[in-house]
Amino acid sequence: MLLTIDSSGGTGVALLGLDGVTILQRVSADGRGHAEAIGPMLAEAVAAAGGPGALTAVAYGVGPGPFTGLRVGMAAARALADALGLPTLPLVSHDAIAEASGPRSGDFVVVTDAKRRESYFTAYGARTADGLPRRLAEPRVGPEAQLPDLPRVTAPLLPSALGRVALARRASGLPPDDGAPRYLRSPDVTPGVPKRVLG
Repeated sequence: MLLTIDSSGGTGVALLGLDGVTILQRVSADGRGHAEAIGPMLAEAVAAAGGPGALTAVAYGVGPGPFTGLRVGMAAARALADALGLPTLPLVSHDAIAEASGPRSGDFVVVTDAKRRESYFTAYGARTADGLPRRLAEPRVGPEAQLPDLPRVTAPLLPSALGRVALARRASGLPPDDGAPRYLRSPDVTPGVPKRVLG
């Protein structure tokens, strides 16, 4: 079975059979409670699999997404895979939304909220010969004026769809994405300037 984790927007965990059928999916839309939500979700997914020995790989989303939330899911995926000796399948999270939107005849753009009056966006074209989402460019972040003039697709977090993309890519012999997170901008919280102590 394949375990999928994505915290690019909220927190989501899914368990899929190697035939792509979703066995379990749990999603929390809370944009702040990633660390609190992911543990119980993973425990439930592993129990639904019948134990960790039934897992064959861990797929996870690399964003785009905010620094704090995204790193929680990525760290959990890597730690679990390392502990169980399983391969990891990192993927751009927008691929899941593109997959779930179904085949399209023309180019389109996946758009998710990046706060600060900006959006994360990734342009896609017609599907590959293997039926996989085909990215036209790497994900970007910017204001409304920077979005491509294409039909827009938006959707909530979809860890099961990300799992289907991971399985399809592996079946086609395609490598996963690199594991680099797509934060796309600096974290919201930065260290303050140390106070001077006068003596």
